[in-house]
Order: sequence, then C-alpha cells, then structure tokens
Amino acid sequence: MLKERGVAPFSKWEKELPKIVFDPRFKAIPSHSTRRAIFDHYVRTRAEEERKEKRAALKAAVEAYKELLEEASEDINQKTDYQEFKRKWGADTRFEALDRKEREILFSEKVKAVQEKVQSMRKAVIANFKSMLRESKDITSTSRWAKVKENFRSDPRYKAMKHEERETIFNEYIVELKSAEQEAEQAAKAKVDEQAKLKERERETRKRKEREEQEMERVKMKIRRKEAVSSYQALLVEMIKDPKASWTESKPKLEKDPQGRARNPDLGQGDAEKLFRDHVKDLYERCVRDFRALLSEVITPEVAARTTAEGKTAINSWSEAKGHLRSDLRYNKLPSKDKESIWRRYADDLTRKLRQSDTKEKDKSDTDGKQPRSSDPPRRR
Repeated sequence: MLKERGVAPFSKWEKELPKIVFDPRFKAIPSHSTRRAIFDHYVRTRAEEERKEKRAALKAAVEAYKELLEEASEDINQKTDYQEFKRKWGADTRFEALDRKEREILFSEKVKAVQEKVQSMRKAVIANFKSMLRESKDITSTSRWAKVKENFRSDPRYKAMKHEERETIFNEYIVELKSAEQEAEQAAKAKVDEQAKLKERERETRKRKEREEQEMERVKMKIRRKEAVSSYQALLVEMIKDPKASWTESKPKLEKDPQGRARNPDLGQGDAEKLFRDHVKDLYERCVRDFRALLSEVITPEVAARTTAEGKTAINSWSEAKGHLRSDLRYNKLPSKDKESIWRRYADDLTRKLRQSDTKEKDKSDTDGKQPRSSDPPRRR
C-alpha cells in the first residue's frame, strides 16, 4: 500500500497520512502505534531498496546495450563514429534505455576494442611476414624488395600482408638487420676491447709482480751479500794478521775455513780478493801509524841531539836509529823496505823543526844583546 500510494523515502507521517488514511489496508491494522511503526520502518528502508532497484535497472540496461553493440559489430569498425551508429540503431529500445553519456562511453570502449583487435591482427600479420623474411637465407642487409619478392608469392604470409605495405615492412626488416649487425659489431668490438684491457691489466699486474719480486730478490741479495762480506771480513781478521800477506798464498788457507765463509756464493771472486787487499791495506796503514808513533816516542829531540864518536845521530844514521827502535814490537810489524823511508821522512821533519827552534833561540839572544843595560851611562849627543 505504502509503495502504491507513492510514499517517498524519509517522508514524514503527517505529510503522507492523507494519502493512506482512507485505504482499507490502513484500517486493517487496528493499532495506531503499529501503523506508525510500519510506516517508519518503510520510509527508512525504502531508500536502500530504490537504490538497489536503480542499480539493477542500470545493470540490465547496460547489459542490453552491450548486446546491442555485439549485434551491431558488423557495422562498427575502427573509424565508425557515435552519430553514425545512432542513426542506424537509435530506434532500438536497448539504445534508449541508457542516457547519452553512458551510451557514448560504452560505444567508445567498443570502438577501442575493435581498434585493438585490428592492431593485434595487423601486428600478427607483420610478425608472420617478418618471420617469412627471416627464414630466407638469401636476404641480407643489402637486399632489395624488387629482387626478392618473387621468392615469396606462394607463401600465405606474403598474401596476408596488404600489397601496399609489403615493401614498407620489408624495408623495416632490413633496418632491423642493419641495426642487429651494428649491435653485433659493437658487441664484438666491446668484447675485443674488454679482452685487450683485461690482457693489459694482466700484463701490468704481471710486470708489477715481476718488479716486486725483482726488488725483493735484490733486497735479499743485498742482505745476503752484506752478511757474506761481514762474515768474510771476520774471517780475514781471524786469519790474516800480516800486512805482507799475499792473495795467492792466503786464498787456499781462507778457503779451508770450516764455516765456508770464503766460499760463500753471495761473495764473488773479485769481491773476496778486493776485501782481502783492503784488509791487508788496513793492516799496513795501522803498522805505519804504530811505527810513526814509535818514532815520536823514541826519537825525541833529546835523543836526536846525542852524537856518537863517529858523528852519528838517530836522525842522520838509520843504523843508529835502529838501535833505539829494534826492541819494540811495533818495529818488527812493518816491512823492512818501508821502515827506513818512513824514518827518513820523520828525521827530515824533526831536523827542520830543530833548525827552526835554533834559529828562533839565536834571534832571541841577538835581540837581548842589543838592548842597553840599565847601568850604562846615556850617550851624549
């Protein structure tokens, strides 16, 4: 009754009461409170029911319109516009069941689907056509369509492609071939470059490692040689004490060293002889220094002033000097041929010093003799 009388959702009892008060169904409910409760429940729930009814009606209208679009598929292609479709199908009740906005949206979706289908089919035809070209071993990046098209006339994939598009797609395929060749060349070049760089890095690493190993070996050799020289010098100190020792005679003795210090492979033959001669030279120079010290200690100016009956002194006679020196061990260490020459140089130096001293004493005495005595009378002018 409430629905038939057009009672609106959320309406007021007082407003709708005149519409329903005379209906027998209204009076069939004796209780006023029950009538009011039924009315309140109806106006509250009627809005949702209407929304459901509208949604159901809209859904049914949309489905019916989609069925109409399917039936009209033969008349709809990717270029068909809405007005053209309306002129042919606008009288259909399914067309009028929807408002214009909904009709245009669904129509656009249908046209878009047709376009996508056409594009998909065209892509498939192009893919098949390129697959046909790819299967041919005679086509290269320099091929021309006019020279190769006769090879494909019987192929269904050739026939499926539109006549005006065949050469265009062929040229696209040639561009792809050239691009693939360029990419392959670039990849090959990049690979060669990478291999060259890798080899260069390996070469640099190898050279650096070799340099490091050489440097390490050089340091080790230097250390070993230093140790060999040090141990050999210790051997020389132990065994060679005579400054007159010769290399020829000493070498066999040195090589008999139980520790093998003279046969050390890190010590070359030339090094061994040089170190020997340096050692002997040091011994000789030490003996010379000791002998000179002996001369200074023994042949003093007082000793040099002593003269024998024959007129000999320690600075004008080597035989006289030997008598003063022979008892000291430092005398015997120096070779005989060098003793006299060193003594002569020392004697000459001492003689010169004594003469200089005498000259100074004489000059002093002369100066003292020329000065007037304090007791002498002054000269007259």
